[in-house]
Amino acid sequence: MNKTMLASALLCGSALAMTGCQTVEGQMQTGNPLSQPTLKSTIHTVNGDKKEVGQVFLRPVDEGVQVYGKLMNLQPGQTVSLHIHETGSCADMGKAAGGHFNPDNKPHSNPDDMNGHAGDLPNLTANDNGVATINFVNKKISAAEAGKYSVNRLAFIVHGGTDDYTSQPAGNAGDRVACGIIETM
Repeated sequence: MNKTMLASALLCGSALAMTGCQTVEGQMQTGNPLSQPTLKSTIHTVNGDKKEVGQVFLRPVDEGVQVYGKLMNLQPGQTVSLHIHETGSCADMGKAAGGHFNPDNKPHSNPDDMNGHAGDLPNLTANDNGVATINFVNKKISAAEAGKYSVNRLAFIVHGGTDDYTSQPAGNAGDRVACGIIETM
């Protein structure tokens, strides 16, 4: 009997350890916590040094797609804007990424506005350590491999300024300072 209980405890512990290893470090809990990220983007500066500035993950949740992660090496207190752009290229200092992802041809708006661009996301403000985090559920995109609303193989662009959510076509968010292709994990 004791050997059976020990074996069960070891199997159970191993299963828990394996499940824990499958999660992304520091994964933010929103929606269905059992749904692992299906897409990931490593974001680099678009200037010559192409320094990594962060990682963003996407996973399907009950309400849409959770976009979560962090940007690093920002100025403390700096606010930047992050958008999903229509083309999966970071060439030409991020300009090759095109405009905001907008499959329904809607005007730029607040990220919570269902009548705005699908690629609109909230502004991010860096903490005292120069780290800005995002944890936002986008109801206008898909994490599927393909389809009209899929963001697979598109690009995240970090703009150096704050998105005003009203100026057309992109919120007067400033220069493109970093870019990352969204890829399957």
